[in-house]
Amino acid sequence: MLNWIRRDPLAIRRLCAATSIWALTTFLVLQPVAVHAQSLQPTPEMREMLNQLPPSQREAVLRQLRSASASNLPATNTTSPAPAPTQPAEQLPVFTELPARFETGDTLVLTVTGGAESGQLISRIRDNNPYTIGADGELTIPGITPMPIAGLTEAQAEVRLETEPMLAGLSFDVVLLPVSPAGEAALQPFGYNLFLNAQDRSTDELTMPVPSDYTIGPGDVLRVQLFGAQNAAYELFVERDGSILFPELGPLTVAGMSFEQVREFVSQRVDQQLIGTQVSVSMGALRSVQVFLVGDVNAPGSYSVGALSTITTVLTVGGGVAESGTLRRIQLKRDGETVSTLDVYALLLRGDSSGDVRVRAGDVVFVPPVGTQVAIDGEVRRPGIYEYRGAANVEDVIGLAGGVAASAYSAGTTIQRLNDGSGYVTVSANLSDAAGRETLIEDGDVVFVPGVLERLDGSVQVLGNAERPGSYQWRDGMRLSDVLDGPHAVKSGSDLGYVLIRREAANGAGPEFFSADLSAAWQMRGSAIDLLLSPRDTLYVFDLIAGRDQFIMPLLEEAALYANVESPVPVVSVAGSVNSPGRFPLERGMRVSDLLRAGGGLSQSAFTGAAELTRYDIVGTERSASVMSIDIQSALAGDPAANVELRSFDNLHVREVPQWRDEEYVELTGEFTFPGVYTIRRGETLSSVIERAGGLTDLAFPGGNVFTRTELREREREQLAELADRVESDLANMTLSDPGQVEGIGAGQTLLRQLRGTEAVGRLVIDLEDVISGETDITLRGGDVLRVPQRSQSVTVIGEVQYSTSHLYNSRLDRDEYIERSGGTTSNADRRRIYIVRANGEVVVNSGSRFLSRSNGGTIQPGDTIVVPLNTDRVQPLTLWTGITQVLYNVAIAAAAVQSFD
Repeated sequence: MLNWIRRDPLAIRRLCAATSIWALTTFLVLQPVAVHAQSLQPTPEMREMLNQLPPSQREAVLRQLRSASASNLPATNTTSPAPAPTQPAEQLPVFTELPARFETGDTLVLTVTGGAESGQLISRIRDNNPYTIGADGELTIPGITPMPIAGLTEAQAEVRLETEPMLAGLSFDVVLLPVSPAGEAALQPFGYNLFLNAQDRSTDELTMPVPSDYTIGPGDVLRVQLFGAQNAAYELFVERDGSILFPELGPLTVAGMSFEQVREFVSQRVDQQLIGTQVSVSMGALRSVQVFLVGDVNAPGSYSVGALSTITTVLTVGGGVAESGTLRRIQLKRDGETVSTLDVYALLLRGDSSGDVRVRAGDVVFVPPVGTQVAIDGEVRRPGIYEYRGAANVEDVIGLAGGVAASAYSAGTTIQRLNDGSGYVTVSANLSDAAGRETLIEDGDVVFVPGVLERLDGSVQVLGNAERPGSYQWRDGMRLSDVLDGPHAVKSGSDLGYVLIRREAANGAGPEFFSADLSAAWQMRGSAIDLLLSPRDTLYVFDLIAGRDQFIMPLLEEAALYANVESPVPVVSVAGSVNSPGRFPLERGMRVSDLLRAGGGLSQSAFTGAAELTRYDIVGTERSASVMSIDIQSALAGDPAANVELRSFDNLHVREVPQWRDEEYVELTGEFTFPGVYTIRRGETLSSVIERAGGLTDLAFPGGNVFTRTELREREREQLAELADRVESDLANMTLSDPGQVEGIGAGQTLLRQLRGTEAVGRLVIDLEDVISGETDITLRGGDVLRVPQRSQSVTVIGEVQYSTSHLYNSRLDRDEYIERSGGTTSNADRRRIYIVRANGEVVVNSGSRFLSRSNGGTIQPGDTIVVPLNTDRVQPLTLWTGITQVLYNVAIAAAAVQSFD
């Protein structure tokens, strides 16, 4: 037993906790208070006792208390009627979960924050997560004095950490992880849960039959039924002198008789004294007997149990056997002599209850300390900690655990044994050998039965895009076409040209790889192309759509584990114009044509002339690269000079046909004779496409065109994001340096929201009339869009005016008159920076900023937009505000022009 305490420092705590839970539950439910729900509120003393229990046992106590609270009944048996509840059931108080307290072996995570000067310490604390509380109850942080925290709650542990001088200035958040033990730490002693959470057996005697040899004694009740000449029913109590008071017959002494003898005795007296009357005798309530439960039990003491109670009944009533007590030699003592010995293992493992005899008044149930124990883990049917009697070998104790499982590797069974208190040693115990099975067990041994290897011998496995992936039985002479026997064996979209085979090397030097053309194997079954398979081969069928990486990458990572200076990683790669570029396992004798097949073959854009093969070699003390030209057509034709054998890290680059590219399109919308989407050739201009579209209609307004380009939209989006970041940074600096600028900060935040919400347009300002006339032209790119509206008759006024609106164009009106027709400027307007945006996006200013503009006079034209900007000088602006507001207005105008075509 001492060995187990040394190896399991939690044993004493579990023993004490098991005793405490019974005492605490009894204390809580036997309080002399009213039985309604309100009486079950725990006192501070009760809460303190609860806090000392492990979480699982604390929850068990709380469940019992909640059950008693919900039913409005006391937790102990009583014959007194329970008073009515004083409040509805739904209003009954519910116990609040008490905070968990740390225990030895618990796992926790520390989250820590603090100043920049503590960055190195904070990183060290975080990097060592999670932490485990040691057997001494201390938390050890590298570089910090160990701190005892066992028994503290999470909040208390945080306070303890923050008061440590070496951790001053840091703030902690401690979280307990409910990690469940695994392996040997999770093993539980066998059989002890038999007596836990059992139902109260005292009520069983009300319904169970009374054996005929039951001895009648004081306190028993006999039920007598008379019928015939007289009809009557009596319940006759056996008095202390052993007699019953029979109304018609007088006192009858029955104590010491068996139940069967009493029935015969009463029947004879009735026949003799009550002529013509018959009698039926049965047992009523049975007497209680007082017994003692002592030894290594959870709750020793004196107990009143029913007269039919057995040893197991007494153990159950007394809370069961403690883990420090034996289950193999439980003794029943009577008058100082041992009258029976109960082996609980015989009851549990063989169903033998012969030792579970009935107790009598004054009997003592004694549980001696536990004997020698052995832990059994691994591939057995019932892992656990077992107590064995006398000398036992490995085979004996494995039998206690139900024998080995079907997945056990019996030949690898081992014993971990304490070596004279100086350490542990490992002893082999081969269960497939008679000598191994007869290896004697010592106290504290740990027997481990490993499982078989997770591999399938005598089989091949198919993975990937097959119709029936899985394992297939291998046979001598099996080929690729025997497993994948036709097109029906693979799913549609499979790459039939490259099926990869992983094979385990016989010398354990790492996997080998082979590949095959499956369609060729079907055509030439039994040939060298139809590869012979070996046991434990794995076949990979690849999907043309999903690609190969999900299988290839793990295989390359596995191969890299076996790489060394003499045997580099077997990997080659292909890039460029192939259907599946990437890295692939290097096969034995692999050539350029095999690599092209691994890459899914040449793509439609591949240049079938010269490709480049880059090869790396160690020259002296350096690694150098050399490039050789490969004739693709010759390599595919099998010319040895071109179809060279590959080495590790070779990279083949297949060029693209010059000027090969996917088709590109531009879109013409609006007032074209034939608007639509047009395919363009390389270098084609805008005037050419307009000509193909039949030119502009009579209603076209070339000056109001909107030309957008994808790459400009991306660039504009990046510039808007960069501008927003700069504004955000300037606002932060302003807030710190001059927080009193409330108006300026508020205006800046509004501006920032507008920037973040602005969508890029990517408009390119062009003079479409010059393009059509041939004075200038634009080379088109894929994704370009040209929108030409109808002639406009409006002028729009926006910005800091009383009412932003559009007006009918009037050649006699100038800029200021249009502004006056919109109610004039507001008090926030900047009249010095008013500018005009032409319909084609060109910006015209008369004076001041030249932001995005060139001077072109101030004449108002149809389709123009007059912009009255915000006077940013009034709010002590950031340096960027003036330009930003103009950017926002211009983007908004361009977006409005684009949306007008939708």
